[in-house]
Amino acid sequence: MTDPGMTPPRTTPPGMTLYSFAASQSSEKVRWALDAAHLRYREHRLTPFLHHASNLRIGGSLGVSLPTLQADGELVQDSTQILEWLERHRAPFALIPADVDARAEVMRYEARFDHIGMHVVRLMYATLLADADLVRRLWSLDAGFVQARLLRAAFPVIRGLFQRGLGMEPVLIEHSRKVVERALNELGRVVDGGRVYLAADRFTVADITAASRLAPLICPNEHLVFSDPEYRDAMMPLMERWHDHPGAGWVREMYRLHRHAQPARPAGAPPQAAAAYRRRRRLQGAQRKVVDKG
Repeated sequence: MTDPGMTPPRTTPPGMTLYSFAASQSSEKVRWALDAAHLRYREHRLTPFLHHASNLRIGGSLGVSLPTLQADGELVQDSTQILEWLERHRAPFALIPADVDARAEVMRYEARFDHIGMHVVRLMYATLLADADLVRRLWSLDAGFVQARLLRAAFPVIRGLFQRGLGMEPVLIEHSRKVVERALNELGRVVDGGRVYLAADRFTVADITAASRLAPLICPNEHLVFSDPEYRDAMMPLMERWHDHPGAGWVREMYRLHRHAQPARPAGAPPQAAAAYRRRRRLQGAQRKVVDKG
């Protein structure tokens, strides 16, 4: 029996599924919001560039973008639209204020920091793509053995298309660096002003968006993927200039205070299926040697 003086635990309708990529900023943004709101969901993480067959199962179309939330018979794409759907269908959704003015301020920040996402990705891969093995392993975190082999075989082509799609010209990389630095300076002013949160004097989707968008560069300890030591080492040449920046400290503090994710497999580790296959091959090789000696 529930104590009448206690608030009953919050429950949510069953069947919410988040389709995501482990290393995606947008997926982390939605994942974090669902966790922070204590909403029950299942996460199905897909493999970048090899996820289109899964898209057909999810929405009957190759054009389904991730993250996608499947709930109440609906498919909701785009991280902002997912947050607004949760606001409407999982109310009260405390991460978006009910007050009109406070909500407008929070969503302005959410849009503002969403804008930097592409610039963060451009800087991230301008640094990482020189290490082909690390990038392959980063993209293969949730791949099975066959998918990992396909990614390895197709990687030279994918890397070329990816570089062209991101725009890796020096002038664009420098522009992205300036955009990210302005964002960090904006967060630094929050810290210098004695504030903890961006808006509404409390933790909201504004803070989740800013922190998750910058996480690939700041590498907070609590991040599912970007806490990996090998990944951090690879990003160090880029992050040295910003490591002690107050804005970078703000991102780390948001993760420390409000994120309790379990790390994925380290980027330095092969996918589980591939590792199991290699263990079997080593065992079979050892058994053959024993037979040969006998």
